[in-house]
Amino acid sequence: MKKFIPLVVVGLLVLCGLEAVALPFNMAGTSVQKWKQTPYTPLNRADILDQSQPVFNFFGPVGSFYLATGSPNYIIAQSFTPTLNMLTRVELMIAKNITAIYDYTVGIRDDLNGSDLTSASLPASEFSSVNLTWEEFDFPDIVVTPGDTYYIVSSTVNATDNWYFWGAYFNETNDIYPNGTIYYTINDEVNWTEEPDGDMTFKTYGVDATFLNLTITGGIGVTVNTKNVGVLDATNVKTSVTMTGGIFGLINVSEDVEAAILTAGDVLPFKGQPLGLGPITITVTARADNAAEVTKSVDGLILLFFVIVK
Repeated sequence: MKKFIPLVVVGLLVLCGLEAVALPFNMAGTSVQKWKQTPYTPLNRADILDQSQPVFNFFGPVGSFYLATGSPNYIIAQSFTPTLNMLTRVELMIAKNITAIYDYTVGIRDDLNGSDLTSASLPASEFSSVNLTWEEFDFPDIVVTPGDTYYIVSSTVNATDNWYFWGAYFNETNDIYPNGTIYYTINDEVNWTEEPDGDMTFKTYGVDATFLNLTITGGIGVTVNTKNVGVLDATNVKTSVTMTGGIFGLINVSEDVEAAILTAGDVLPFKGQPLGLGPITITVTARADNAAEVTKSVDGLILLFFVIVK
């Protein structure tokens, strides 16, 4: 645990209480039991819990932590290995320092040095400065590869006195979450340091996903087919079609078609009949509870009721 000493020191300090961390540290008055986890009510969602590490005995700072020499800007990541092929959201056990005013951002990466695959932010007003609470980051769903390593990356604006606490568990002999570990950087991601003796608190949610494919054709009107090209049934499928353009922009049509279940290999059809003359743009978006959203846009030409798709 030697590499992670700065964060362990932070954990000891904040055990005294969030709003009082600027006061002299009193080891005799420190007890992890003074900090409690706020009672948690599971949300009613179609997704399910996949990976989790829900216990804590220390904390790590996220942001510009002034009690460390030079007030370094901590960015902390927790690696995890999903078993479901669509990641829908994560929950982290977090509290804020009373001086935090900027958003807390969570990104998901498949490479610590890469860009976010998806991300979500919450304002400082959403966090407690008294107890750790489970906070949900509901980002746009992404397809992931079960068994591969991904990273939950926590950050905030690098500004004076703007920092948060992310709950963590450290034990040199008991790897509480064997499918991942902690990484942190204090130099704006120039390099990352691994801390193999701990794991941050987190929960990941997902579903076994299928995949949708769109085709758009012309002729007498516009035909759109949403096909389930995966191996699982798609649930609560919705295809939204917009057709705009024509002379003087007189064509402006929006229609939806839905299906509660779209069996693997089946097609959800749509037939639209715009009327007009001139160039037209057709944009289609399809989504399902267990499929990533797909969008397709094509240009065409309408001659009264006949549509030519380019």
